[in-house]
Amino acid sequence: MSIDIPTMLVAVLVAYALLVLDLAVVHRSLLSRQPELRLWTAGSLILLLAFLSIALRPLLAQAPAIFITNALMTFGCLIYAEATHRFVRGTALPRWHVASWLAGLVLLAGALALRLPYAQLAAGASLWLAWHLMPIPVITFRFGWHGERALRAMALTGAVCVTALLARGGHALARPDLYGGLLQPGLFQGLTFLTAFICIFGAGFGFLLANFERVANRMEQLARIDALTGCLNRGALELSLDQVAERCRRDQAACALVLMDLDHFKQINDRHGHRVGDDVLRHFADAVRQRLRPSDLFGRMGGEEFCVVLPATDRVTAHALVECLRGAVEQLAVGGLDGQSDAIVRVTVSAGVAVSDPGAPLLTMAHLRSRAAGRRYPAQGLRRPRPTAPAAPA
Repeated sequence: MSIDIPTMLVAVLVAYALLVLDLAVVHRSLLSRQPELRLWTAGSLILLLAFLSIALRPLLAQAPAIFITNALMTFGCLIYAEATHRFVRGTALPRWHVASWLAGLVLLAGALALRLPYAQLAAGASLWLAWHLMPIPVITFRFGWHGERALRAMALTGAVCVTALLARGGHALARPDLYGGLLQPGLFQGLTFLTAFICIFGAGFGFLLANFERVANRMEQLARIDALTGCLNRGALELSLDQVAERCRRDQAACALVLMDLDHFKQINDRHGHRVGDDVLRHFADAVRQRLRPSDLFGRMGGEEFCVVLPATDRVTAHALVECLRGAVEQLAVGGLDGQSDAIVRVTVSAGVAVSDPGAPLLTMAHLRSRAAGRRYPAQGLRRPRPTAPAAPA
């Protein structure tokens, strides 16, 4: 049993042409700003040119044809590795990897000049390709396995591809009689060659899906997160409120809601400008977020108004937390504003607290918000006694 190599090459050529076409189409979508995807498209186009050079081998001398084909294939795989490294780690491929490709070109030219047998050339080319594809499974397994789920499929197909190329290289050295040329029929040569490039083809679709997944995650995050403070935005917070209320109702647990707003925030904007006001909001949000539990919700309702939802929190604990938050905010000192190192902005926060007790019928979050808005405590503090007028002398 053997695999017809020319038929296989035609199938692979058509597959890569379709992949390049698909990647070109998605460049007009939301993925147009993904530089890693543009790199992968370039690598696929280079591999397509490599397969075209195989089809044109009868028109070229053997040595130049072999050199051009393997140079294009390895360069396309190098671009794939660069795209993977940038997508997973956010950095460029190490320069020594690029230097190894140049060194491979020199070694291939020397091997062709020495007229080494084709079996040795096939073994060396297979190992060279495997080396440049190695970063796809290695980088993805080490750093991308817990990222986008599509990267897992990409890592697995990349590992199969590298294994197939290594097996082809070893088999070429062990059975040189079966490697008289690329188009020589043979089961193992055809099977490993087909497996390797079909797996690269599959890794390409995995990479495309990973890009879609990353864009979708970013869009979901933008829809939920306030860009300035990093808190939940009002829409996302309100969607979560009823879920928290239902969970507390089911567990017969108390639930506290805190509304907070910065005092005299308009004066900060008027005096220092909106850039400074934005800086104050960011510092305030960071100070609050550092003192909350992972289960608590923290969102921006709009302007300088914020909301904190505290599941399974009674009245005493909620008031103590609010006092802690207010004290932390009062310690904030945003300095270096308007180019003046001595310009310090300090802020205070007023808060309203509403608690649904576990023994009483649970109110909806809308009712809790209404109650919290009607119970605003000024910046003097929740528990601090208000100053009283001195008694009149007798």
